[in-house]
Amino acid sequence: MTNRHLAIFSICLLLLATVAPAGAAPSGNQLVIQSVTYAGSGVAKSGANMTYLWKSDPHNQSVTVYAGNRSGSYQVCTNLRGPDNTTSAAACRDVSFNASTVERVNFTFGSVSSNASGRQTAVVTVENGTNVIAKRTAPVYLMIKTGDDDGDGLTNEKEIEIGTNVSSKDSDKDGLEDGEEINNYGTNATDADTDGDGLRDNQEISVGSNPTRKDTDADGLIDGVEYEKGTNVSRADTDDDGLTDVAELDVGTNPTNKDTDGDGLNDSEEVASVTDPTKSDTDDDGLNDGKEKALGTDPSKVDSDNDGLRDGKEVEIGTDPLKKDSDGDGLSDGFEHGFGTNPNSRVLTGGLYLVFLSLLVGTGLLVQRNGTEWLPMLFGNDTRTGREPEPEPPAQSETMTTDADRVLELLRENGGRLPQGEIIERTGWSKSKVSRLLSKMEDREQVSKINIGRKNIVILYGQEPGNTNNSSKKQE
Repeated sequence: MTNRHLAIFSICLLLLATVAPAGAAPSGNQLVIQSVTYAGSGVAKSGANMTYLWKSDPHNQSVTVYAGNRSGSYQVCTNLRGPDNTTSAAACRDVSFNASTVERVNFTFGSVSSNASGRQTAVVTVENGTNVIAKRTAPVYLMIKTGDDDGDGLTNEKEIEIGTNVSSKDSDKDGLEDGEEINNYGTNATDADTDGDGLRDNQEISVGSNPTRKDTDADGLIDGVEYEKGTNVSRADTDDDGLTDVAELDVGTNPTNKDTDGDGLNDSEEVASVTDPTKSDTDDDGLNDGKEKALGTDPSKVDSDNDGLRDGKEVEIGTDPLKKDSDGDGLSDGFEHGFGTNPNSRVLTGGLYLVFLSLLVGTGLLVQRNGTEWLPMLFGNDTRTGREPEPEPPAQSETMTTDADRVLELLRENGGRLPQGEIIERTGWSKSKVSRLLSKMEDREQVSKINIGRKNIVILYGQEPGNTNNSSKKQE
């Protein structure tokens, strides 16, 4: 410890040693009035800074004096002085003090005789003839029980009972008068926020919440939080979307907006359907969730019909997002869109038509170059298998009609065309039966045949390529 620290420590000890214990007589030779206190039924309320007295009731005033070295006979007097310095008549008592003693002088009053009211100052003196030896003041407040000094609608007696300030209309400074709080709202006039919810009582009254209840609408959010968030403190579901305000805060939606993400579905619908109420297009497929619900698609699945196209793309190009093959041609919408054909039409168009025509021409050239031995390999004839032709069944009109339906079905399942040899292979019929059947179907304008070298391609009537002998023949 340094010398400086030792010096400071010594001074502190010295100061402590010179402080008189509480209640002990002060040192020195001066006569001193130590205290002025009040007791009795006339004391409405006493405190460190003010004593409240009922004017009509008796009270005692006790004056404590330390004589010092001033022994002898004195007069102790007490009176009241108002804010305008007017004074009441003094009450005095003759007393004798012994040196170095503490004496108590009591005054008893049946009532306050002065007409004074409100804040006053009690002035106590110790006098020796005309000389004032010691003086002490004490603040007092004079009132009548049935009066209403502050005009707040509560009697003075009521205010003393509940602990409010008899000289202030709004004891807790919450914006509501004490009388309003007690008589109208049932709030605590000495606590600005009666229910401790973060809103002052007058704020609660102004927004329509209950100042005696932390969570007026019982939605799980105290009124102060609701006021801060901008929700309705007296309504559990501010935006009427089916989710309480606290539930919306939990899931991250806006409790003042029915449809937080603006997708056409209110927040509770989205929570129920497991879509994201904070994201307009939950699955990022190009359609907002509300549009998907209207269409019947799955807002949590990019491609509802698994056809290889996003739902939004299907709506854009006009295909059915709930149907894998919109035109029923056997090709999925995704395949057709990628290949360049029209997924809304069974007629082959665009890139696939060119590929098919090229295949036909290429096959014809290959046959011409290599002879007929390539035909079985390309078209599946029985000439290389050595199988005996099947016996022909008797020609009957009912059978022919049924067989024709079978051929039409095969053609539709395969884009509207098939090699004649493949029809023979798929049906298991003889070549002659198929040939006769196709001739009749061609006469009925159900099918057309295109000759590529020695190979016949059977096509649904009306779907023939533009430059074939057959179509020219039909035109003639």
